[in-house]
Amino acid sequence: MKFEVVGSPVGKKRPKFSTIHGYAQAVKAKEDVIYENLVKVSFQQAKTVDYDLFNKPIKMKITAFFAVLKSFSKKKIEQALQGKIFPVTKPDVDNIAKIICDALNDVAYKDDTQIVELTIVKKYAMEPKVEITLEEYL
Repeated sequence: MKFEVVGSPVGKKRPKFSTIHGYAQAVKAKEDVIYENLVKVSFQQAKTVDYDLFNKPIKMKITAFFAVLKSFSKKKIEQALQGKIFPVTKPDVDNIAKIICDALNDVAYKDDTQIVELTIVKKYAMEPKVEITLEEYL
């Protein structure tokens, strides 16, 4: 199954810690909660009736498309869109994967421990988005 999350790729942020009633608690960043909900909704809208990966080993591919920079020349834009130049900026691929994998827990699969193969690629495009492909790992 393949689906898209429209908008710039987001990486998972580190939690903030605070003390409540004498106990330390981790608090998720507000931006993370918003993006995780966007990922969930995007999956649920694309989910087909025959989707059956909830309890199976999963192969996941994430392609994060970053918007071409306005400062790029026409030549550099062309190179970026042809895959000759790649975005080597934040967010890191591991943080992109973390927020997406966590968001899909109890939605696309029972737990992200079911992901046995993960591929992440960062590319340029005219419109930013993230494409996610989920398949049964055979």
